[in-house]
Amino acid sequence: MKVVVDNSILKFKELIPHLSDLKDIDFYHLHTEEIINNSIKDAEILFVRSTLKINADLINNTKIKFVGSATAGFDHIDVKYLENNNINWCYSPGCNSSSVVHYVISSINFLIEKKLFNLNDCVGIVGYGNIGSKLRKALNKVGIKNICYDPFLKLEHLKNFDEIKQCKLLSFHVPLTIGSAFPTKNIINESLIKDFKNKIIINTSRGGIADENSIIRDTNLIYISDVWQNEPCPFKEIINRSLLSTPHIAGYSYDGRINGTITLFKRLFQYLNFSHEKQKINTTIINDFLNKKEINHYPQRISEFASAFDILKESKNFKRISKEYEKSLPANIYKKIRLEHPSRRDILPD
Repeated sequence: MKVVVDNSILKFKELIPHLSDLKDIDFYHLHTEEIINNSIKDAEILFVRSTLKINADLINNTKIKFVGSATAGFDHIDVKYLENNNINWCYSPGCNSSSVVHYVISSINFLIEKKLFNLNDCVGIVGYGNIGSKLRKALNKVGIKNICYDPFLKLEHLKNFDEIKQCKLLSFHVPLTIGSAFPTKNIINESLIKDFKNKIIINTSRGGIADENSIIRDTNLIYISDVWQNEPCPFKEIINRSLLSTPHIAGYSYDGRINGTITLFKRLFQYLNFSHEKQKINTTIINDFLNKKEINHYPQRISEFASAFDILKESKNFKRISKEYEKSLPANIYKKIRLEHPSRRDILPD
């Protein structure tokens, strides 16, 4: 069996020699740009990250039967194509949820220091999945009021969108959707911003949920973003218009990426029909090798988040680099900035 693995999947290659149950599998580790139709023709399994589009152009006329992504999102995967062609697939939901929550609360701490938000204000959490639910727990621990909205869930504590809009700050944790019952494309738009004057939005979801032109035109809104409409070539104007701007690194911690790697190995063991005991033994080997931290508590003080992640430093660096270009960052420069992001560790439970 041949398995093609994107080289950017953290520690995957290093783990293989420690897993003797995989000794009969041929692993081929390629750089993202080397993963093309011709290079995977005789592979059965493909493991990737979000920088590679999984579609008919890549997969047609290959032997691929299973695709796995070491990422929390899957908008780079043509799910309909895979399912129509009986190709199994998986992603790593929640793998970077602790990292993103860390980013959001570090941002809130910065706002408090600048006297733009105070501990009596309320945070509105839009989207109550892996990240939104964990953000609520973290905010409760540090004593910040919050309410949550998710149209797909029927939970007693969830509020409607009109109630959420009364909060001082909105933090978005939703997928980018177009054809669903509750589409999120451009959900941050001129209408919402008008209802939200002199308030704050944090976007760590996807660039496509925000109408960046509306944000640029409105001088009252405080906007903090880690994601951009035109990635991997984000526009200079919106980067510098935002109070804090970062290059899609909110979930880019060591632990977040490691969680994605662990998920792929677990799904590989299932695909190979390993027994429950065999899966458990191999997962223990992986956790031991990766020095997986066990965190059992939420920080009690908001300053603990900020001390572990200097978000202002990240933003200043990103803005400085963006000003060197006329309209937008070149894709190779954007990728380089992301790859050079310091390898921070999570401070929240998985």
